[in-house]
Amino acid sequence: MKQLSTISATTAGGRAGKGHTSDNRLEAQFSPTGTTPEHLFALGYSACFGSALQAVAGAKKIHLPPDFAVTVTVPLFMDDKGGYYIAADLKVTIPGMDKAEAEKLVEAAHQVCPYSKATRNNIEVTVGVA
Repeated sequence: MKQLSTISATTAGGRAGKGHTSDNRLEAQFSPTGTTPEHLFALGYSACFGSALQAVAGAKKIHLPPDFAVTVTVPLFMDDKGGYYIAADLKVTIPGMDKAEAEKLVEAAHQVCPYSKATRNNIEVTVGVA
């Protein structure tokens, strides 16, 4: 196994606090009515899945248009015992591509995306083509 990168992040104050990454490239002020951890998770998953989609398409010699997009929706739930959990719904848009072909690429990307691997069998994740 070859490690490609490492990053760490530190927060103070939880959902109403602030945080930053170890390289200071990203800082966030959290607020229950503003930026939440779910925002960052959705952005990270979206970018990661997009990169996985590019890798899978490239390996298959398929050209993705520059305006392809991945939208990730992350709801926060409270269970009956007062515990919290999230889910993720991914919708991929690939303009000009046949839906069946896009669905095959999206499923292949879902198998290699690190976020998809990390969430598999942990949270509900749905993946589809818009």
